[in-house]
Amino acid sequence: MNFEPMASGKEDQKGIKGSLFARESSGLVREINWLTAMFISMGFIAFYVLPISYLSGLSISPNGLVVIGALLSWIVLLPHGYLWTKISEKFQRTAADYVFASRVLHPAIGVGTGLVFGISQMIFDAAIVYDGVGQLQTGFSALGTDFGGSYTSLATTLGNPFTILAIGAITFTGVIAINIFLPKYTNQIMGGITIVALVTFVLTGILMHYVTPASITASGYDYSSIVKASSSATPLFSNPILATIGLMVFTASFLPFVNGATSVAGEVRGGSKAFRIGVLAALVVAGLLITFFISSSVSTLTSEFFIGAGVLGPNYSNLLNPIFDVVVSFRNLPLDLFLVIGSYFWYLAIMFAVALFVSRYFMAVAFDKALPTIVSYVSERYHSPVVAHLIDEAITIGSLTVITVTPLSSAFFYGMDTADAMALLFGFIVVILASIVASIRRNGLELKGNRAVILGISIADLIVMSVYGFYWFGNSTIYLGINMNPVTWLIVSSPFIAGIIIYFVMRWYRLRKEDIDIKYSFQEIPPE
Repeated sequence: MNFEPMASGKEDQKGIKGSLFARESSGLVREINWLTAMFISMGFIAFYVLPISYLSGLSISPNGLVVIGALLSWIVLLPHGYLWTKISEKFQRTAADYVFASRVLHPAIGVGTGLVFGISQMIFDAAIVYDGVGQLQTGFSALGTDFGGSYTSLATTLGNPFTILAIGAITFTGVIAINIFLPKYTNQIMGGITIVALVTFVLTGILMHYVTPASITASGYDYSSIVKASSSATPLFSNPILATIGLMVFTASFLPFVNGATSVAGEVRGGSKAFRIGVLAALVVAGLLITFFISSSVSTLTSEFFIGAGVLGPNYSNLLNPIFDVVVSFRNLPLDLFLVIGSYFWYLAIMFAVALFVSRYFMAVAFDKALPTIVSYVSERYHSPVVAHLIDEAITIGSLTVITVTPLSSAFFYGMDTADAMALLFGFIVVILASIVASIRRNGLELKGNRAVILGISIADLIVMSVYGFYWFGNSTIYLGINMNPVTWLIVSSPFIAGIIIYFVMRWYRLRKEDIDIKYSFQEIPPE
């Protein structure tokens, strides 16, 4: 796709033509097809782990419409997915939504948004690495319930903080190493992991329909007592409609993240069709699978079971994980081992998608010279953004270390709980506002399609995101586990503020040291 230069010719006057960007090419290769783009999007949405979050939230909104909430949670995001599809089609560049926002709005705002996406998702990835080992621990606990012996011992070992750190660090280092040294095979590896994740996800969803109250009681839990405990749940919202929206908000940590394919838009082959499938279709497929899974889960166990397990607290938390329920109910060792190990692939699929995502946003910002040029370095041999991946590796493993083996664990989880709030408020909403501004200004940056339709979809998306933000921040102790105060707001906004500061510092530095005003790079579409 070719774009006309946007600059007014001032770069010629300053003698900096050809020096606007860190390089004239990203160095990446267009090797991602529509299927891989969809897999990246589905991994980045992280829908595999959404049922655990959703079922855990039933005790907060026990009077909500469970299946309707799951269905509506992705339907209301169709405008969101459509908008990001149009962004990907219009700006087939690395981190396309960052490019869009930084060109439509002020460059400093764009840099802030780019850093928000990158930093928030490194925090999120640390959580995924940690929770992935926790998923194995839960699965082997279920195996221990059925078969005892070495499975119980293994579950105990997996609960050790140093074991979690070791397994998590080795796994994530492997993910980064594959992305750096084997980029030509990353798509195939990710595809294989995604297939295992999808098969075990669908199979678990099917089997949840056949998990009975009797099988739960036989595993050592009194089903009737758990259901009885549901009556003591205190609804956050008395109105069923508000309670249903309250359930939907538990999906807001996952489903809005449709920009997985957008992050690698410069590497996708297949034009607009690839992006329609990679962004919008991924949301629809993930949404349908989630609705099926939730519907199956409450079909025989009933929602009261999950409400009661949530009310009864930590000793019953395993029951909120469908893998645990299925394994203790179906005592078939080969099947159980496949499900337990396969459910770890849910987290691996997410790790691969997020690792790609984070590296592309740091690389894109550096490509515009708003970060040190070295961050945009792409290996000529491997065609991968080595430095950006290494930054991701260092920060994610460092964060994992803080979570697992330091006294700062609870404080860091405080930060992790705000990661999605960062992305919602200073990432998605900023990009949506850029779409509205572009539609009104009509200066060549507006998205393709009927202007009134794009504007209406952008406004609808803004309303949905604002409602989610209102619920999150208005009930932060429930949804984020924190109290919103000036310090909290500073933490949530810190990457965005840092991005604004970094832009002006880098602009001053490059003007002084290199005689280049980087504001002009934000007046043109970067080469790819």
